[in-house]
Amino acid sequence: MQHDPFGPGGTRMPPQFRPEDIDFSRLLRIGRILLLALVILAVLAALNWGRVFYTDYLWFSGLGHEAVLFKRVLTQLWLYLLAAGVFVLLAAPNLYAANRAIAKLPRPSQHWLPKETFWAARKLLLWTAIVVVGLTALAMGVIPAENWESFLRFFHGVAFDAADPIFDKDISFYIFTLPVVNLIRYWLLGALVITLLLVGGLYYLDGLLRGESFPSGKSAKTHLLIMAALIFVLIAAGHWLSRYDLLFSRMGAVYGIGYTEHHLILPALIFLTAVALISAGLLIAAIRTGRQTNSPLGGNRLIIIAIGGWLVLSLLATVVIPQAFQRLRVEPSELGRERPYLAHNINLTRRAYGLADLKSQSHPAKREISAATISENQGTIQNIRLWDEGPLLQSYNQIQFFRLYYDFLEVQTDRYRVADELRQVMISTRELSSEKLPSEAQRWVNRYLQFTHGYGVAMSPVTEVTSGGRPRFFIKDVPPKGKIPLERPEIYYGLKSLPFAIVRSDMKEFNYPGPEGPVYTHYGGHGGVPLNSFFRRLLYAWRFGDINILISGEINPESRIQYRRTIEERFQTITPFLMRDQEAYTVTADGKLYFIQDAYTVSNRFPYSTPWAKRFNYMRNSVKAVVDTYNGDIDYYVFDPEDPLVQTYRQIFPGLFKNADQMPDSLRRHVRYPMDLFSVQSQMLLQYHMKDPVVFYNKEDQWSLPVHKAFGSSKHMKPYYIVARLPGEENEEFILLQPFTPNNRHNLVGWMAARSDGERYGEKILYHFPSGRHVDGPNQVEARIDNDAIISEQFTLWGQVGSEVFRGNLLVIPIGDALLYAEPVFLKPETLNFPELRRIILADTRQVVMHPTLDKSVDALVGELPAVAPAEETQAERFREKPGGVRPDDLKILEQSLEQAIRNLKDASDQLKRMRK
Repeated sequence: MQHDPFGPGGTRMPPQFRPEDIDFSRLLRIGRILLLALVILAVLAALNWGRVFYTDYLWFSGLGHEAVLFKRVLTQLWLYLLAAGVFVLLAAPNLYAANRAIAKLPRPSQHWLPKETFWAARKLLLWTAIVVVGLTALAMGVIPAENWESFLRFFHGVAFDAADPIFDKDISFYIFTLPVVNLIRYWLLGALVITLLLVGGLYYLDGLLRGESFPSGKSAKTHLLIMAALIFVLIAAGHWLSRYDLLFSRMGAVYGIGYTEHHLILPALIFLTAVALISAGLLIAAIRTGRQTNSPLGGNRLIIIAIGGWLVLSLLATVVIPQAFQRLRVEPSELGRERPYLAHNINLTRRAYGLADLKSQSHPAKREISAATISENQGTIQNIRLWDEGPLLQSYNQIQFFRLYYDFLEVQTDRYRVADELRQVMISTRELSSEKLPSEAQRWVNRYLQFTHGYGVAMSPVTEVTSGGRPRFFIKDVPPKGKIPLERPEIYYGLKSLPFAIVRSDMKEFNYPGPEGPVYTHYGGHGGVPLNSFFRRLLYAWRFGDINILISGEINPESRIQYRRTIEERFQTITPFLMRDQEAYTVTADGKLYFIQDAYTVSNRFPYSTPWAKRFNYMRNSVKAVVDTYNGDIDYYVFDPEDPLVQTYRQIFPGLFKNADQMPDSLRRHVRYPMDLFSVQSQMLLQYHMKDPVVFYNKEDQWSLPVHKAFGSSKHMKPYYIVARLPGEENEEFILLQPFTPNNRHNLVGWMAARSDGERYGEKILYHFPSGRHVDGPNQVEARIDNDAIISEQFTLWGQVGSEVFRGNLLVIPIGDALLYAEPVFLKPETLNFPELRRIILADTRQVVMHPTLDKSVDALVGELPAVAPAEETQAERFREKPGGVRPDDLKILEQSLEQAIRNLKDASDQLKRMRK
């Protein structure tokens, strides 16, 4: 009978889908083409990986650290292959069993598909399942490979020789073993779930082809229930391992196991382990029950009991009952129940952050500073830090930049022996910013072959100022000159760089601007990878997407390509498992320039230790990396050999780390206690200086970081480096210091110092002030300065015309048995970032003084001069005297700046002309 395309009433019906019209043979051919395309993509990906690996090998081997690369890559490779292989071994037999079970089922005699179409569809379904297994195996290998570090630490972990107070297991179990065991369990659970879905989908789609309901027979249900039972076995293992994760619980009053976790959740997890195993047994029993009922759906009651019972009991045992118990039983008498757990948290947190060995002593905090105190502490007085990083950086970029393509990016602090005196200095590298070249000079040859490096440093003592309010210099200008010799000032590896630079080419490298024109150089170091073959040039042209590397005639077999030239890039590429300090600081030693990068071993798996900023709860400054700015060499020195984490890394990478005593003495003298570690320890100490659980719980002695005003805004006082003589010591030393105030109060209660010199490196001392004595905090000293009528009048006067007044960071400096407060005052033109240090404010608990120089401020503090110097004739005063006009010398600073800019433009123009020739 002919099909009527119109329904009742003559309405045209939409075309109906007929499965028998599907060309499964064609779909099978398309699937094979897609599979071939995937193979081609895999080959291309493998080639790209080979390119990356080979160029990385060249880079690592140039530094002598190729063993680090091989260890990492080989570990990732075997983890990837092992995981992919295990998944295939897990999924393939299940897929085979499912296909075999399906194949045993006869094709229905009355079927909606032709016989040929049915078997083509079955074949397509099988091939699709095989491809999905293969692709999933490739994906499943990624997770273990990405966790290569955890596996290496698992195999090489060193014991901490300290146990947790609940399970009495060595802490290494939680840091090295438990993460890997959990990772393996999660991976197996995911693999089983994916395999279950894949096999279940195969059964389901085959049922659709047959026109039958799912599942297709008893064998399908048996197969799926067995897999579900295995999943519940892994869930049981998860419950058992979750007991140890309670040591990182945030439920109660303390981080770690509290009263509720110990007395309720811990037994509940053991109970749930048994429940999950019973559920697995019920799923197996459901197979036999289904067979006995001779129904493919038999045994559903046991399945519902197994899965539903586990879900309900899990919710009750780990969420509902513990929350109610905590609220109704624990919180009404929380301190009494949580007290022993608070003690665990305090002790292990202090240990995890290196505060367990913190020494503590009292400080008298005398009210006045006498002339005798000043005389006995001249080393401290002559190192009072007057310059702040921000103003000094602006000054450097005004008076020491010399060319538009130089930049000072950061200012760091250190100490040097100058004329046999220990002097604190500020230092900054003159980095190349080739993007600032004139647009006409933004050519490939200039950017990558000629302008290849920065040059020299500016170094200033922290306490010296010229009569014009500018910094004095220990090192300045190009070529560098000063009190500290610098024979190799070129900076090929620093804080800023292009993606790559090519040295030893046929193009001369710009070295520095000379009085008669540019001075050129030819790189003589061993930094970079030789471009001594067409193949290498091809690979690097591919890597950087720059064909000029391949075709440039300026590149010769002696040329070397330098990349990953910043300190951060080099450090992170070689040791991604270490956390770096935010600041790498510059060191001048043996006539060369180096960067020292502090590095930390960290973990978030230290039992009972409260995390810092949700990032980690264990921290050690175990390693210091030294980078040669000329050759790019990077050496790692271990300064905390007792740290089990760094001991583990030394076993993993046996040739990477050196002992601290192997560091040259010229560099060792510049090692300092790191800022980031000290900042974390200071913030943790705000609570964890309280060792008594009762005091800790009640927050009776909570501390805060002092608040003070600096550069127009209020902020918390950060730690700062000073050269000072600690109470009871004979000599000045380089220390890192942090004052403390009570919570929501402004007076000081104490301060912590970390030592950096010699055998005392790493020692930390907490000084407590007498509880019955008021000691002014930074905010209170700031208020005393604001309330001084003469000082306020001078600030107002300076700020009236053409200048802005900025008060720098106020420092609290221990001097003998007293405290000295010091604050610099800067003047800055409104239209130019060129601050000048014009006044130094000093204070003790008795008075506030302000003079143009440090020596005069000190004399005023001990009563030899008036408290505040008379106002000098300033630009603002001259404007007030002659409001209708400006005298020529009023514009002296501006004229000097314009003359310098004109000279820079002329030099740039001359250089462009020479390059065109």
